[in-house]
Amino acid sequence: METNVDIALKAKVGKKVDLLTGINYFNYDFKQDNNNDGFTDVTLQDRFSVFQKWNFQRKDYRLFSIAGRYVYEDRWGGEMDWDPTHRGGDSIYGESIYTSRWEVIGKYQLPMKEKVIFSTSFNQHYQNSYYGNTSFMANQFIGFGQLHWDKKIGKHDLLVGTSLRYVNYDDDTPATKSADSLNQKNKPSQTWLPGVFVQDEYGIGKKHKLLAGLRYDYNSLHGSIFTPRLGYKWSMNENNILRLNTGTGYRVVNIFTEDHAALTGAREVVIANDIAPEQSYNANLNFNKTIITKKNKYFVIDATAFYTYFTNRIIADYETDANHIYYENLDGYAISQGISLKIEAEFIRNLRLEAGGTLMDISSIENGQKQQQILTENFSANWSASYTIPKLNLSIDYTGNLYSPMRLPLLNEFDPRAQYAPWWSIQNIQLTFKGIKSFEIYGGVKNLLNWTPNKNTDFLIARSHDPFDKEVSFDANGNALQTPNNPYGLTFDPSYVYAPNQGIRGFLGVRYTLD
Repeated sequence: METNVDIALKAKVGKKVDLLTGINYFNYDFKQDNNNDGFTDVTLQDRFSVFQKWNFQRKDYRLFSIAGRYVYEDRWGGEMDWDPTHRGGDSIYGESIYTSRWEVIGKYQLPMKEKVIFSTSFNQHYQNSYYGNTSFMANQFIGFGQLHWDKKIGKHDLLVGTSLRYVNYDDDTPATKSADSLNQKNKPSQTWLPGVFVQDEYGIGKKHKLLAGLRYDYNSLHGSIFTPRLGYKWSMNENNILRLNTGTGYRVVNIFTEDHAALTGAREVVIANDIAPEQSYNANLNFNKTIITKKNKYFVIDATAFYTYFTNRIIADYETDANHIYYENLDGYAISQGISLKIEAEFIRNLRLEAGGTLMDISSIENGQKQQQILTENFSANWSASYTIPKLNLSIDYTGNLYSPMRLPLLNEFDPRAQYAPWWSIQNIQLTFKGIKSFEIYGGVKNLLNWTPNKNTDFLIARSHDPFDKEVSFDANGNALQTPNNPYGLTFDPSYVYAPNQGIRGFLGVRYTLD
């Protein structure tokens, strides 16, 4: 059964403080195994979150706000007969994850004539988890502060500032082990990232704007990082706008917080020494056109062409060895390019339509060979139709998405599973009733087509009946052998996942808002 409760509370504290509180509770505890592989089709979840924001009214409308959020989640999936007594053991496989996260965000405009704003945030994320008998205990703290000055001088709109980010990350993997073989204690990763930035938006006449920016950061682990950007905006008129943006970026990858497939216990993780940050060079061209009729109906077209070139790209390699996942900087380059189109329209009263699609190429080039990135589609689309019936206080929402085939991770040349996913689509319908003060009652059907990925193959999880490879024979190099009870030479591996595995189902919920 799925339970989802949303509560929103608005209040005024005194005459100068606006208070907003949001509470959410979500629970899904129904085990199901429609494809009969012995594993749950859908992850079970028990999640609670609370959010609160304070807005203070100040002289001259200066900004001052403080917000906080807390989230706790207990998430589990695995063999159908798993229970918490099996957590961390090697008899029955389960992925059990406890996470808790708190966050505080603040923004304060200094009491001075110039517009100077200080922003800050602090958050801590703790995870206690087991993937089979592989533990993953991680703790991350991030502190951030930024001071910026916004000043308009003639046709120039200047933004100048400085920032500081501190990250402390610790886990029980080799990523934070001491380099001293005699000292097996953890050595948490501590990163300081001070930076300065300047940006100037310059108006050229009434229709043209040019934006130039430069940011300099010093990463205590990776050194100096420059990220310039340049943008151009042409407002042909109020209904036709053309934008061109270019720039560079960088990203420091934390493998264990971004790729949980590495933690299933089915493969050994091999991390290359001295992984460098990813660097990117990007450009995108956007055109936005709005058509408004005499009867106040509208039609909006938003089209974008994008291109990003990556150096030092880090891509998880599932294919070199079925028993390992290799992480290292790509010896070559990677690209992400494509076009996207989004349309919004309201031609009929109370009926709003939205549709969008993206055609893209995400691939890597190494040793002159181009290869589509694993688990990425070349085309995706999404749409929604919303119809409101005011007399009944009722709205009807129909949403859907569509994905093209993507390359999937196979264990070896004998793996009988399909190398590419099929076209697939998830579609939903929801009815919302707002006829009771402060309440919204909603319900509907998810996955109207009853589509699941197991319809494309005989099995999704390789050797789901032997999750700890106790019945697998290996050669001297650690490769699984083809035997009568293992004709394809496979090992347990749940990484062949590309879509939700939950069929058609109904849902019902209530939202409550107190002013």
